[in-house]
Amino acid sequence: MTETISSRMPTPEEVDILDLPSGEPVMILTRHTFTKNDVPIEFARGFHAASRFEWTYSFQLPDQ
Repeated sequence: MTETISSRMPTPEEVDILDLPSGEPVMILTRHTFTKNDVPIEFARGFHAASRFEWTYSFQLPDQ
């Protein structure tokens, strides 16, 4: 799985839907998920108000 997080200024439609104050950016989370044979099984893109969203990631590292 690959996730990419980016930000930009929102479109007028996003301002309305997310009820954003003037000048607030949106965060965009794009996810691509593949099987172990590299077959794509998911594509997702979410748009979030920057001031109301937090991402937390936990990773398990392989034994060294």
